[in-house]
Amino acid sequence: MLPDLEEAGLWISLDAKRQRITALNEQDEKVFDYRPPLPAVPIAPDQTLEGYLSQVQDEPGSYLILLMQAGAASLGLFEEGEVTLHKAIKKYMVRKKQGKAQLNYLQTRGKSKAGSRIRLANTTRFLEEINEYLQKWEAYEPAERILYYCNPQLWGLLHQAQPAPPFDKKDARLAKVPFDVHTPDHEELLRINRKCLQAELRVYLEDDRLNG
Repeated sequence: MLPDLEEAGLWISLDAKRQRITALNEQDEKVFDYRPPLPAVPIAPDQTLEGYLSQVQDEPGSYLILLMQAGAASLGLFEEGEVTLHKAIKKYMVRKKQGKAQLNYLQTRGKSKAGSRIRLANTTRFLEEINEYLQKWEAYEPAERILYYCNPQLWGLLHQAQPAPPFDKKDARLAKVPFDVHTPDHEELLRINRKCLQAELRVYLEDDRLNG
């Protein structure tokens, strides 16, 4: 995955919070930083480079991707980078013309209107259905990593729904997808999966010792 960095005279640090490996030279200048593919084994706090590399597998194990926006979700269970189970869910949660999701609209007005009640019921069912699939898949094959994309408000509502998701907000398997996500559907799920499988290398200084 990486050359023998310490023998190349570079000082290596592992950042568990940012999930990055950073290399500094003798002048304390950043040479590069490296983010492993998102489904890979996560970097643990206080972990050494040798300890981390000893855990890295050639192919990712079982991982879950959950993409959520108001009224649209796509979720998939993956093994070695390939989807094994997937589901797209859509519900009417947004007012036409205004384009405001019901979870926001209810905080202002319109609580008693029939359209509002329908959107509220759909919002509740939307969250319940997502969690039902998550519960079912967790029982079938627990994910080693959970990659998600969701705004904070919707993420909070997902954890308040019944049934609840099979993980809490501090689950060590969780990692937020750092890419822009279009309306979640099956094709978008596969596109995001391809991006998640890519590592990211940022080079700040060229160093001939890294060649070969």
